[in-house]
Amino acid sequence: MIRTETVTRTSVLATIGIFTACAGPLTLVESPSVRLTQIESGHLSFNRQTFVLGFDISNPNSFPLPVQVLNYSVQIAGQQFASGKTEGAFTVPANGDSSFAISVDLDMMQQTSGIGSLLRAGSQGQVPYELNGSLTVDIPFTQAIPFSNKGTISLVSGL
Repeated sequence: MIRTETVTRTSVLATIGIFTACAGPLTLVESPSVRLTQIESGHLSFNRQTFVLGFDISNPNSFPLPVQVLNYSVQIAGQQFASGKTEGAFTVPANGDSSFAISVDLDMMQQTSGIGSLLRAGSQGQVPYELNGSLTVDIPFTQAIPFSNKGTISLVSGL
């Protein structure tokens, strides 16, 4: 009787351990490197400015990353510049790189004066940026993959 009780307890504990291990986050996907490569100004109106943001993604994994959603936030010179979500699906090849660009419209009346003057001046040199966000990939049981990068970039006028 005592032996049956011990076996039952051991079985229950083993089952709980297996379910606990399965319920934990599975991190089989190594985080890709995402860099901001371009900020190009485009169409300008009285209160709106269009910009094209260029990105490079490097996939360190031995399998392709089918990206479904990209959430991003870009700061320039320590001030919020642009943020958003793009739902265009693309695939980053295994151990490879991919580039893409998105267009953003900014309300220049709502931008801080520091960003506005920086953009209007068409900065001749490099400006510091910070990029944060996450990638949602079409791989079962994989949560959104966060990314973060800092660097410098020059602003390009497309006008």
